[in-house]
This record gives sequence, C-alpha cells and structure tokens, in this order.
Amino acid sequence: MQITQRSEYEKLVLQEIKNLPESEIIKVIKMIHFLKKEVLQLDEQKDEDCQEFWDSFGSWQDARPAQDIIKEIKGPLRF
Repeated sequence: MQITQRSEYEKLVLQEIKNLPESEIIKVIKMIHFLKKEVLQLDEQKDEDCQEFWDSFGSWQDARPAQDIIKEIKGPLRF
C-alpha cells in the first residue's frame, strides 16, 4: 500500500494505538514528543554540522586579486 496523504499516515498511527490501554497511550505520546525533540529536529543539527564543516577549512588569508592567485596556481605556460 502506497500512502500519499498526511491524513492516511495519521489514520495508520491512530489504528496502531487504538486498542492500547490508556497508560500505554501516554507512553506512546511521550515517545513521540521525545522523537520530535531529540531525533527529528535535524535542521538545527545540520546547520551546526555544516558550520563545523566550513570552519574546518579555516579562513582565507590571501588579499591578492583572484587573477593573481590563478596565475600562480597555473604557473608559466609551457609549450
């Protein structure tokens, strides 16, 4: 079965918890809150990971124009 709408997912979640005792439903709710807070909040973590990645390269210390740097990298033309 392929699910395409959010409401279908919600129905599946409700079916899964439908026959659980109330004490177990409370546990499921707590687990969902934990997952949302600790596991599914990937945007914040991605931002931190991305910043750490870029910081690992250091900062650019060369004030020369880009053309001068390119000339240095290419070196003299050899034929």
